[in-house]
Amino acid sequence: MSDAHPSRLADEVSRHASMHALLNCIIKEVAIPQDTLSYRFPTRRDGLPNSRHGVPLLIDWSASLTLFVLVDRHSVIGSHFYLSELYLFETGDTAWRAPSLAELIAALLAHCRWHDGRLNQELCDQVVQSQDVMTTIAAHAAQRPRLHPLTDYRSSEQGLWFGHPNHPTPKARHWPSHLLQDRPAYAPEFGATTALHQFSFPVAGLSVQTNRLHAPDVLAQVADQRHAEDGERVVLSMHPVQADLFRRDARVAQRIEEGVIGDLGPSGWQAAPTASMRTWYLEDHPWVLKGSLNVRITNCVRKNAWYELESTLVIDRIMHRLTQQQDSALQALCVAQEPATVHWTPAEGDEADRRWFREQTGMILRENFCRRFTPQRCLLSATLFARDAQLVPMVLSFLDGAEETQHALPAERQVRDWFQAYLKTLIAPVMGLFFRHGIVMEPHLQNCVLIHEAGMPRQMLLRDFEGVKLTKDKGVDWLAGESLSPRVRESMTYSREQGWNRIAYCLLVNHLAEAILALSWQRPALGDALWQDTLDELRRVRETLGVAAPELDVLLAGGELPCKTNFTLRLMAKADREAQYVALPNPWYPHRVVSREAAYG
Repeated sequence: MSDAHPSRLADEVSRHASMHALLNCIIKEVAIPQDTLSYRFPTRRDGLPNSRHGVPLLIDWSASLTLFVLVDRHSVIGSHFYLSELYLFETGDTAWRAPSLAELIAALLAHCRWHDGRLNQELCDQVVQSQDVMTTIAAHAAQRPRLHPLTDYRSSEQGLWFGHPNHPTPKARHWPSHLLQDRPAYAPEFGATTALHQFSFPVAGLSVQTNRLHAPDVLAQVADQRHAEDGERVVLSMHPVQADLFRRDARVAQRIEEGVIGDLGPSGWQAAPTASMRTWYLEDHPWVLKGSLNVRITNCVRKNAWYELESTLVIDRIMHRLTQQQDSALQALCVAQEPATVHWTPAEGDEADRRWFREQTGMILRENFCRRFTPQRCLLSATLFARDAQLVPMVLSFLDGAEETQHALPAERQVRDWFQAYLKTLIAPVMGLFFRHGIVMEPHLQNCVLIHEAGMPRQMLLRDFEGVKLTKDKGVDWLAGESLSPRVRESMTYSREQGWNRIAYCLLVNHLAEAILALSWQRPALGDALWQDTLDELRRVRETLGVAAPELDVLLAGGELPCKTNFTLRLMAKADREAQYVALPNPWYPHRVVSREAAYG
């Protein structure tokens, strides 16, 4: 049972990848929670394929719209490979039909009876735009057949060709219309480097905040200070698109005309854009540069909010203190430091204007961990378990040590040994941080970097302090002695329930479910064994925590998994921070009913 077709053209690949991402969303977020999914053929089969391969999957979207697709396995959490086209049947139709992506979205919106609210009618355009970007990416990848995204760190950052596999618009990016290009150098998937745009500013108004670093050293790392006109000015760098948006603003244009801000053009270092779009990797540079980007990428506008610039430094201090404690439960913990931020604001203007400049010019320095481990040993987990240009999981060739996947699959024992080693790098530090210290990391695929040795997992590096939260019952104790504004403190704290939902979703639904699916390609039974390995590792970690862990106990006894509602969020045109969670059945005890209440002790 294979959905790999070496002869697929770029537009066909992008259509399948887009359709599959959308199916993943509606199955997990709507069909399973609302019990409208069944593994059976419909009574009426006119227009459906006569294939004897695959498992039939039927979704009753509404009383008047039904979806059908063949999948490779039964999955209580909606994690499948798709083996056929998706088919629609609306009341009044005489036969099933395979819609285009735009037709599918239009039908879903037209029959969306399960949600009573204002629907985002732009969602169709966003989905189609995402698919168009995928088509260009797939065509580019097809022209470079020897390109392998799992060669080294930079390749893995630039090889995530189809994006978030559980998001309706995984490659949507709302570049300003005057900057639209077929293959822009600032888009990571085209493998380019590009010059950072630089501006000069008066020293007055500059803010450099650091942990364990000296301010002059930081300035030398954020931009090429040789371009400063004199000793009273400093240089800051920006994403080329951010720079264009910045200088077009009337507040900036006036200061450029007056000579307060100097537009130095694309005079900065040559840097490689990473999968997040707004972070820049420079080989051998001590730091990854994380700047603002006021463009909606997938689901969020990617600016460095002023309160995140502050909270990042607080989390960096906490992580530094934590590593010095040498907690035995966190022996596997490995994080990327973020010890400095830089921004510029004018002395004059109201608070809103000053905050705007702070967010536009703000930059975070993140440790370039490749200098610690070497680029060849570091791989973005999101790409490790992603698909190649023909939609085959790339991890299979990585395990086999080959550049192509057109040969025998790795032995099941080899896959299980590898995955068990992978689990040991990931689960213990995430659970230890939460239950022992009240710290909520976000271990989703794009926040994790595997450190391997000749292909075998050795450590998992967790990154992105912007997304780290502290639980109100325990984690906030780390803030003792910190002088924070209420807004910063609010942005850093979660209720315990919020924290567990975020961790359980990122770890199990976003991360490990995708890893297991990729590793069990063409072998669904192997997927069951890998889920059992996951359960065994969770049990092992539970025994070593040494503190109460009621949420994990409930999960191990058969409790449900939380699933973030990415599709519903875009459907309602809401911000990512407003995301809710729905419940998915337990992958080990799908029929066991467990009380959702837990004492937090």
